[in-house]
Amino acid sequence: MRCRGIIALIIVALLAGSLPAAAQQVDPPAGSLRARIKARYLEKRDRFLHRTKDLYFALGCKVLGSEAGILPLTSSQSYLAFIGEQTIVDTQEERLKDESLRQAAVQEGLDRAARPGECDYYRRHPQAAEAARRAIAEASVKQ
Repeated sequence: MRCRGIIALIIVALLAGSLPAAAQQVDPPAGSLRARIKARYLEKRDRFLHRTKDLYFALGCKVLGSEAGILPLTSSQSYLAFIGEQTIVDTQEERLKDESLRQAAVQEGLDRAARPGECDYYRRHPQAAEAARRAIAEASVKQ
């Protein structure tokens, strides 16, 4: 009899200990919305920087006529519009970091174009050159 009482007490203690843990799992943590917004921001920033590298690579390979055409797609203002101005990383140092990343992407694209044989990419993939020209044409229409 005494053994059953001890076992019942242990079971009750185990159940009581697991209930708060289960309750914590049901409620999403307060930082999850912030984490999702930050993840979405980083994804958009990566896409913008990749597009900037590609456009400056095309410019360096002389696939595109002039830098003026790609500025609406690669400028700081278009960056803010692309990622959304109401992001959670709205501090001055974060904006400076983003601007330095944008400048680095520009330089990477131009450096890649300067390497021997890299511009052959557009001979092998003419659709990529056409896509860059189309993106510039669409951006100029939107202005």
